[in-house]
Amino acid sequence: MSLVIMRVMDQEDQLASLPANWFPAQTWTLRVGAGGMNNTTRFVEVGDRTYVLRLYETHRDTNKIKFEHSVLLRLAAIKAELPYDIPMPLELPNGGTMVTLGDGEGKIAALFTFTDGENPIELGLSQLHEMGKAVGQLSAALATINMELKPEYAPYYEIEHIHPSCKPEAIRTFCLQAPESFLPQQEELAYIFGRYMALYAAIPTIRQLPHQLVHGDINGSNMLVNEEGQLAAILDFEFVTIDARVMELAVCLSDLIDPSLSEDRLKTNCRTFYEGYRQFIALTQEEKGILPLLIELRRLDVFIHFLGRYLDGVDPQGVLVDIITNTYEKTKWLQEHDTLLQFDQM
Repeated sequence: MSLVIMRVMDQEDQLASLPANWFPAQTWTLRVGAGGMNNTTRFVEVGDRTYVLRLYETHRDTNKIKFEHSVLLRLAAIKAELPYDIPMPLELPNGGTMVTLGDGEGKIAALFTFTDGENPIELGLSQLHEMGKAVGQLSAALATINMELKPEYAPYYEIEHIHPSCKPEAIRTFCLQAPESFLPQQEELAYIFGRYMALYAAIPTIRQLPHQLVHGDINGSNMLVNEEGQLAAILDFEFVTIDARVMELAVCLSDLIDPSLSEDRLKTNCRTFYEGYRQFIALTQEEKGILPLLIELRRLDVFIHFLGRYLDGVDPQGVLVDIITNTYEKTKWLQEHDTLLQFDQM
């Protein structure tokens, strides 16, 4: 039996034993189901209740998890203001909300409440409006929370902190002196680096915008809808931090930008989402004006994240090539259609 298979089996055995930390005197079952990209997920059945067991794969940092869980628990106190679910970490009998595996790697696990639903696939205008409202409601709720703990994740605009292997010089070298295997993407990489520098120049302006807690990764994969298509939950607060308030909206709109759609349809989709959002958040003119650039920032953040994964040997070349193409197409499209997102006129 190969070492890799043995490690997988060992991890499954450890996962199977983890619920005992929360339910020492109860019987449970563990099942595999759909999960996120960054972490290992299992579903725990205890009586007639279901919970979500998450094994954090992206880091072993207890401070990051403690901050995430603290924000969620603070949100629980104002849950009545949110007409949808958010995951709540379950406290262990002896206190705390996380367990460190004895696997020699220091992986961390936590148990969360479960909400039944599916990720949205196609969104009509009424759903986009309701989801815009939901994001506005969450942003308004997060604005009321003052954390004593310091956030571990940097804001989006601190691009030198996106990935430890992607400091500014490493990004410059890769984009402007691409390895031979990436020469077919040379033009795309040079364009991406130009947008990176434009963003870098705008950082002093972004720092002056209103700041607060933001989820930072609201997209279709982190939302659940019920059988009627209504929003049931916003999930995965792993990257919650303090950032420019408007970045929450920029992340959502970035997910809606699909260059294959007509300009009229894209404009309608984005404006409909924004109309829902603005019912709860009144952006300043400065926030509205810089929104198109922040949508680009989200795309560049994804590129830098996957560049780091490639440099670390986590992803093969093909994955990064796809990300380069997607980043180039979306940032170029945004530059050519910047008038589409002029929310400062609203």
